[in-house]
Amino acid sequence: MIALNLEKTTRWLAIAIGIAFIALVLTLSIIRLAYPYEIEWMEGAMMDHVVRILSGKPIYTAPSIDFVAWLYPPLYYYAVAAVAKVTGIGFLSGRIVSLASTIFTALALGHITRVITKNLTLGLLTTALYFATYHTTGFYFDIVRNDAFFTMVIVAAALAAVALPKRFGVVASALILCAAFLTRQQAIFFLPPITLWYWLRERKDGVAFGMIAVGLSIAANLILNHLTDGWSNYYMFRIPSAKQADFMIIRMFDVFPNFALGAFSISFIAGIVLILLKCSGAISVSDCLEKSRSKIHTFFASDAGLIVMMMFSALAAGAMSLGNEGGYRNVMMPFVAFVIPALPIALVELQKLRPVFSRYIYLPVLFQFAALYFNPFSQKMLIASPHQQRGGDEFMRNLAAMTGEVFIPYHGYITLQAGKQSHAHILAAIDVLRMHDTTARGLQSEFDSAYSQQRFSAIILEESDTFQTDTTLNHYTFSRRMIAEPNVYLTRVADGVTRPEFVFVPSSPGGRK
Repeated sequence: MIALNLEKTTRWLAIAIGIAFIALVLTLSIIRLAYPYEIEWMEGAMMDHVVRILSGKPIYTAPSIDFVAWLYPPLYYYAVAAVAKVTGIGFLSGRIVSLASTIFTALALGHITRVITKNLTLGLLTTALYFATYHTTGFYFDIVRNDAFFTMVIVAAALAAVALPKRFGVVASALILCAAFLTRQQAIFFLPPITLWYWLRERKDGVAFGMIAVGLSIAANLILNHLTDGWSNYYMFRIPSAKQADFMIIRMFDVFPNFALGAFSISFIAGIVLILLKCSGAISVSDCLEKSRSKIHTFFASDAGLIVMMMFSALAAGAMSLGNEGGYRNVMMPFVAFVIPALPIALVELQKLRPVFSRYIYLPVLFQFAALYFNPFSQKMLIASPHQQRGGDEFMRNLAAMTGEVFIPYHGYITLQAGKQSHAHILAAIDVLRMHDTTARGLQSEFDSAYSQQRFSAIILEESDTFQTDTTLNHYTFSRRMIAEPNVYLTRVADGVTRPEFVFVPSSPGGRK
């Protein structure tokens, strides 16, 4: 009776906490959807790409002071552009795509768990656990960034493999993985686990999947490169290759204390346990290797085996991304998506091996929920309040009143919102300048000329210490602040906040005022 009560109590407690997490995240997201200004400091730069698509302009083109493309493939931009044709141009379109992607991902993970475990409650809790990772992945579920969309596509590839009939699943999952590659280059990390999974089930399926996925991805890249006169490869491959000079191996290991052995240690260990359970009953290492080989083969050819392999591949992808300069928690979203189902799947396997464990099956789920707890009121610019919006309204009025061109280096789209011309995001420009080639020299010359000739009537730099002033100060002098009131019109930058605040005007007597 005590065991039954413990199982029932922990089950309903886990369900209640899961519902609370889902309600919290959806409430915050709905509030953020209609906020008319940037929530995260790179949202505007993403919208600049969407605006170019809707205006019939190319994304991948020679970099200039007016526009420089990010290093990402284009699929997310086109998805947002399609929604923007219905909603109108604005942050709402991109946030809708991201939030819809998050909801699909959470439901797909729940479905995969239910299929593998035959347990509806654990499937629902998997969905809730994914929503609960909102904080640990940097609050990227509902903003105009491609992370949520990319995670959805990767999870959809696994879902197609698990849920669809074999032959159709091979083709569908290959097509979806190609779509993932057209969203972010990190999709390459997920080709080996899905290919191996199909190979272990039936070799010709593994060959077919690999050939279709690789062939389509190469063909899509060649076509895109041809249509952009070689500029897509320049942005998507040549610049990332040059950035490897700033890669730091030590940063890769942050995946362990911060993720695999941090907030997600329970789920990650559960994934390892799933493998070790196949050695149960062995009396020595050699016995384990001999007797468990067929079981290990069977496990990795199973649906649960695919999830575990995807988990390790996502961990490797996240580690590589964290090793790059500026790597942040959002790059771990695919890892989070695949490590979460590992917990309920392992719990069911333990329950089968030791039926007495049934009374404790929901306790680890409660511990995982506890590890993901966060206080939304302690986070700056998580809640897009009317108070924040009033500051943005004031900023836009002041910006619209300025004469001439205004350059806001660390934000995109803001000047468009005020009816002015947009310009390249400075970080995208810096990526090009790292190349030290003819293109980079041309872009540097264009910037130098614009500054020395005082093309801009004003340059607005950041209030945050995260961003350092640059050479524009050699030709411009500080004039005033944009907004007198502190802590309004904020945008998130990593775990902090920033806002364009300091107005610099031409410093020479004959310069613009």
